Amino acid sequence: MGQWDLVGLSGVSAMHATLIPNTNKIVFLEKVEKSTNAVQKEDPSLFSWSVEYDIDTASFRSLHTSTNMFCSAGGYRPDGTIVSLGGAEAQARAAEGWNSLRFLSACKATPDSKCDWDIRADLTLKAGRWYPTVETLADGRLFILGGSTRGASMNSKEIGVPSWELYPPMSSNPTHFQFLLDTLPYNLYPMAHLLPDGNLFIFANKQAVLFSTKTWKITKYLPELPGPPRNYPLSGGSVILPLRPENNYEPEILICGGATDFNSHATGQDSCGRIKPLSKDPDWVMEDMPLGRMMPDMTLLPDGTVLILNGANRGTAGYGRAKDPVLQPVLYRPWDDAPTKDDKASSRFKVQSPSYIPRLYHSIALPVLDGRVIVTGSNPNANTLLTSDFPVEYRVEMFSPGYLFSETPRPILRVDQTINKAVQRPGADLTFQTAQNQKLDPERGQGGVKEAHENLIEFDTEFDVEVEFFGENMTEEQVKTVRGSGSSSPSRVQVHLLNSGFVTHSTHMSHRLVGLEVVGYTPSSERGAMDKLKVRGPKDGALTPPGWYQMTVVENGVPSEGVWVHLQARQ
Repeated sequence: MGQWDLVGLSGVSAMHATLIPNTNKIVFLEKVEKSTNAVQKEDPSLFSWSVEYDIDTASFRSLHTSTNMFCSAGGYRPDGTIVSLGGAEAQARAAEGWNSLRFLSACKATPDSKCDWDIRADLTLKAGRWYPTVETLADGRLFILGGSTRGASMNSKEIGVPSWELYPPMSSNPTHFQFLLDTLPYNLYPMAHLLPDGNLFIFANKQAVLFSTKTWKITKYLPELPGPPRNYPLSGGSVILPLRPENNYEPEILICGGATDFNSHATGQDSCGRIKPLSKDPDWVMEDMPLGRMMPDMTLLPDGTVLILNGANRGTAGYGRAKDPVLQPVLYRPWDDAPTKDDKASSRFKVQSPSYIPRLYHSIALPVLDGRVIVTGSNPNANTLLTSDFPVEYRVEMFSPGYLFSETPRPILRVDQTINKAVQRPGADLTFQTAQNQKLDPERGQGGVKEAHENLIEFDTEFDVEVEFFGENMTEEQVKTVRGSGSSSPSRVQVHLLNSGFVTHSTHMSHRLVGLEVVGYTPSSERGAMDKLKVRGPKDGALTPPGWYQMTVVENGVPSEGVWVHLQARQ
């Protein structure tokens, strides 16, 4: 199932990746290397460690960063500005990046443009962090958790950073978090997911807690996940499953894979745990994947399924510690029948067609606008090696899921003119204060005022989208018909908002898919005209934080191409 296509070269080995909102471009970031395929525009004798990759043309444009982004984290401001934070020691011509904040806004790139990373000496993290995690909160702030003060195979009391902080900051100092001492040594890149009540699910090692974003305290300790630890260097993956109106937006967390032990001969785990953290008596429901896998990338597809790919079946994360790459992705259908207690082998998993390129340590995967998944990276070497068993990878692949080959034609989505508006956007104010006095170059996207057209939607507000369906004519009742027998089965027609997240080291930060309530359907009365769906925006930022999302309409499991929409509070 599915198809792989080799589409280009990434320029840098993509250790980190995130989409640039309202474009069809993606940013790749890597560590400071002795060589890459990208050079700096100002001085071609110098290498570049970040690029803007154009998905339409399969070409890249070099970006410049003056601090080391190795093993960093990231997210978005509500206006779409990309935030990269943390990093590693100074190397070559890059300064240390432990507490660095780096910003990139979408802007029109020309041969003379200055669209590039913006690094401010007056804006830094409160603590230096290597291997931290970021999760976007309900109000759009970034929750920054954990890490260490230097690179290491495992975290320890001596080097760990057992604290959290916010961007923009809430206080002058980071806040101590005992949970990160209790979960040593397996808690680098801890897992964090925003729940629809506005609080956080946090997981490290084998332990999980609920954390209040009002009191900033742990409110509940959840049962321990069976099996070995799931964080670096054993490195499993996690995802918050699609939040949909069919099940009243009840959140579920899925954690899969990882290594069985910290040695180069350890096998990959095939087990997954699934939990409803806000239920009365939450507990883990275990199920088995068809293949063992550590260092998985778990990415939500626009139809609501989960694609699990990349990684290896032997060893652990880290330089030169893994082999036996797992080339076959697995597709997970969350709404299918659960496995029984006696047989954890789950029918929810379907093995997909294999790639031929190993994707080990420092690989990425994330969904893009046209419904495919971009896959690149893999650099399990301390230095750039092109001739080892698993050399540094610059090749970019696209995986096309089975829905792109369905007998059901893809619906076509077009935003209604009522939500496409001209807006005056001041340059990004990186302190969340007024931007009126900023005098930076407006071409950079970091200053000045510019007019742009955006597809704006608001919380708890109805809006129209235009859709062309190619199946049989439908009534409003048929549009809302549930397909499937389970109580949480999706409706025949769904509208989804997808944030592809900031991806690194099997950690998909702020990644989520939210289904919107379809409240009305008007079939077209004229030949060639488009139908209209009336949709209600998410009720609040706890369900869907403010910012940019890919909106798709799904008919019988087949998604349209995505359209960028900007979700914000009522004006």
